[in-house]
Formats: sequence, structure tokens, C-alpha cells
Amino acid sequence: MGNFAKAVVGRLILLGCLVLLGSALPAGAQDTVFRTYKDNSGFSCEFPSDWDFQQAENTDRVFSGLSGPARDATIIVQVIDRAKTSEKTAKAQLDVLKAQLLDIRDGRILKEGEAPIAGQQAPFVIASYKTTDTAGKLRTFNHIQMVVTAPRLFLLMSYSAPDGVFEDYMKVFENCSATLSIGEPTPAEPEADEEKPQAPPPPASEAEEPAGKPTPADNEDTIVWRRNSDRGFWIAVPRIWSSQIDASEPYSLDMRHPDRVEGVIVWALDLDQSTKAKDFADAWEENLADKVFFMNERLAKPAGEHPGVGLPKVPVVMRQYQGEVSGATVQSIAAYLVYKKRGYTIVGYHFLGDKKGQKRVQDAVMSFRLAAPDN
Repeated sequence: MGNFAKAVVGRLILLGCLVLLGSALPAGAQDTVFRTYKDNSGFSCEFPSDWDFQQAENTDRVFSGLSGPARDATIIVQVIDRAKTSEKTAKAQLDVLKAQLLDIRDGRILKEGEAPIAGQQAPFVIASYKTTDTAGKLRTFNHIQMVVTAPRLFLLMSYSAPDGVFEDYMKVFENCSATLSIGEPTPAEPEADEEKPQAPPPPASEAEEPAGKPTPADNEDTIVWRRNSDRGFWIAVPRIWSSQIDASEPYSLDMRHPDRVEGVIVWALDLDQSTKAKDFADAWEENLADKVFFMNERLAKPAGEHPGVGLPKVPVVMRQYQGEVSGATVQSIAAYLVYKKRGYTIVGYHFLGDKKGQKRVQDAVMSFRLAAPDN
């Protein structure tokens, strides 16, 4: 195990040298396609396009593989406000983390040191312990924990994986560390340049009906049906969302949260001829998607299945995308369908990692109907 720790330390130091020299990443990293994650706290890094991202309830940013052995490999970034913590140095932060690692079953510190990350000497430890994997089997895990200092934050970065898997995905952590960039936090209420018009009252052509039993307060949990008589559709969204129609081609209904980047846009495009939903989706991506800030990149992961639009034999194609606004990553889910020579694109967008916002926009996209709702 001593040789293992030495090997990992060597790779961390080599990684720092490569970054300082502006050289290429370690050879293994070239076998994987990476994409950039930008956090509204100000940091960015790259992780594999086929890895998943979740923001835990405690706000930890969690990156992990989706299938096979990669499911047990995890990179976590904890964001700590330096003004609100009693541990005012990176070393003090690391000492707390060391104690936590030693409290885990068979926890051991294998090596301590510093590595050149993001223009600084970041303190780190390498540890091992026993815990259960995703299949519930007790295994020995290896763990790297480092602390990076940002202008107003500490970034507690870790990589863990079972012994035997750890080395296979070490290149992912190496790449994440090598591409780590630190900037100022994004303002709490970022706006999309030229993408966020003023929010007037709902137009006369759009009527609201309660979706299910209404609640007294107009908050994010009060969902209403909005009927658009111009293009003949219904969609259920939070009552708090604003609404604006643009009648130019393509016709659009823009509904959004008043305080943050979250909402759904419905586009309705009259076509010269009937076409398949997939062909319509492909044409949209080719000609229009790159003009929408939250549809810049199509994600290589399934987007689920739409429950239907209330009419028979109207297939719906689902896809996921991401982009950025004010330096923060925004993800979106889109539904495409064609009915009577009219193509509909319904896209919901939210900050990456905002689970509640993700659920609200996904529920809205999935609620889209061309027939009156049953409830």
C-alpha cells in the first residue's frame, strides 16, 4: 500500500507540472471525452460526458460514473464559505477531513503532502477505509482529499473508488484537477443577455386553470394549467412564473421564474409539410438550437419518455441539453412533436444541480398537451 500512495503522489505532482508547463494531460485522459462544468460559486472543471452530476441536499457537487465499475467512482466538490467557517486555513480544513476519514471503518491515512493545483500548493491526504459499494458489498476504498483555496471559498475536492477500480478512473480526477479554474461567484440572480424580456401580465389569449386542487399561496408549489388558444395547447406550470408571447415566427410562449434562471419556452412552428418528430428535432438542432443559450450542447444521456399529449399517434422525441449563462451551467430538457404540419418544441431549463428547479421544469415539459387536460 505504501507503493500505491507513492504512485498517487507522483501522479499528482506530475499533473501539476504539466499544468504549469501548459502541456497535454496525462495520456489516459485522452481516451475520454470531457465537458466543462461551471458552478455558480465561481469554479469550473471538466468531467467525462458520460458521467452523472447531482447536487446533494447538503449542496455537495457529486460527479459519478453511470454504469459498470465507474458507478463506484465518485468525485465530490464541497463549497465552503470562508467567512462562515471556524477553520480559516486550508490546513485546518484538511485536519477536520482527516479526522472524519479516520472515523470510518478501518480508516487509515496513507500519505500527506501538497500538489500544485489551480496556481497554488493545495494540501492533500491519501486514505483508505472500508465501506459498501453501490451493490451493497463491503470493500476497501481508496480516497484522495484535497483543499483548494478560492477568493471567498474553500473547495474540498475528493476522489474515492474501490481498490482495483481506483486506478482506472484516477485519470478523471487528474483531469478535473488540471482543468480547475477559480473565478468570482455568479450573482444570485443571473440573467441571459437578450434572452430575458420583461415579464408583462399574461396575454388575453392565455387562460389559467388550476391543475388539481389549488393551494392558497401563489408560490412555486401552486401549479396551474395555462391554455394557449393561439396554437391550441395546454401546459401546467407554477403560478409564480411570468408569461410572454412572441407572435413572430416561430411563435413562442415564454414562461419563467421571476427571480432566477428557470422556466419553459414553447415554440410552435408552421411547416410546409408533415414530417416525423425525430426529423423535426434534428432540423431544430441543426438550425436553431445553437441560438438558444441553454441548448448549446446535446447531452449523451436519456431524457425519459413523455406521457403523451392527449391525442393518439402523436409521438414525442425527448432530448437533453446544456449551456451557460453568466458563467453558470444551465441544463435543459426538450420535447419535440409534430401535429397537422405544425412542429412544437417545448424546452424547460434550470441551473445544473438545482433538483427542485429540475423537477419543476421537467414536470412542466411532461405536462404539455394538445387536448384539454382530464383534471
